[in-house]
Formats: sequence, C-alpha cells, structure tokens
Amino acid sequence: MSVKIKSQTQRTLSLLLSGRGSKAHKYAGKHVLVVNDKVVPLKARHEEMWRDIEALRKKYGEMPVVTFVPRPGLSYILCGW
Repeated sequence: MSVKIKSQTQRTLSLLLSGRGSKAHKYAGKHVLVVNDKVVPLKARHEEMWRDIEALRKKYGEMPVVTFVPRPGLSYILCGW
C-alpha cells in the first residue's frame, strides 16, 4: 500500500533522520509521530498512543508517520521481518 506524504511532513522527517535541527537532538533515540512540522514522542501505553494518532489525524487531516529518530554517530541496521 502506498501513501502520499505531504511535503512539510517529508521535510520534517528529513531533518529528523539526518540529525539536523533542534528537534532531531531533542528526540534522538526515540520513536515519534510526525505530521507537518509537529513531532510528538510515542507513548508507552497502547491506548495513549492511539489517542495521539487520532488527535493528530483530526487536527492536520492526514495520518501521522511513526519513525525512529537515530542518535548522532551511531549506526543502525534495519531489518524487515
């Protein structure tokens, strides 16, 4: 399934994943929700996470993207199970 991601969300994702900007440093090593220029850390409890997803979807009109913000200087191996 292919989903179209808006350009503002793509820019924010690019900054987070490249390690540039204050948000990348603030959320380094964490899973976050990204929509437009809004970044929200993922909650540990399943119900709270879905509440945040629904609130962001209603506010911005698009589904937030879940991503991991890498720590600077570390290498990550991504594995698709």
